[in-house]
Amino acid sequence: MTIKQLVQSQQQQRIGEITRQQNSSLHVNPYGTPGMSLNETRDYRKIVPVDENVIQQVRQIAFDHMKNSYGMSDGEDISSAIRDYTMSLPPEKRLSASWTLNEIFLHEATRLGDFVHQQNPNWNWGTPFDTSILERYQQGIDIAI
Repeated sequence: MTIKQLVQSQQQQRIGEITRQQNSSLHVNPYGTPGMSLNETRDYRKIVPVDENVIQQVRQIAFDHMKNSYGMSDGEDISSAIRDYTMSLPPEKRLSASWTLNEIFLHEATRLGDFVHQQNPNWNWGTPFDTSILERYQQGIDIAI
């Protein structure tokens, strides 16, 4: 056996060991949110059923961002609300639930921005506006004014 063949054989053995280890144990992301499973994540970007109270909380946070900070935020409150809810779910359901709640939040924030922009065409995210216009806003209902 030549040195080249010996090295190739050792490499193939090492690759086989790594493959067996990967297939036999669940993946843990050391940099991710504790408790968040990355197993079977191929299709986590899907809308899944989530608690209606949490949906309302997420929409209210988007509304509060618009009213109190003109649509801007550091994101800690929404991240905390989503994390608190998803950690109450089984690990394999957490990614999809988190993605669903993020989508609901982004949709509501976009709707709020569109609503404010209809009332004040010169408005842009983060710039002050008369927040009393938000009294006419209805969460989850698309209306043309």
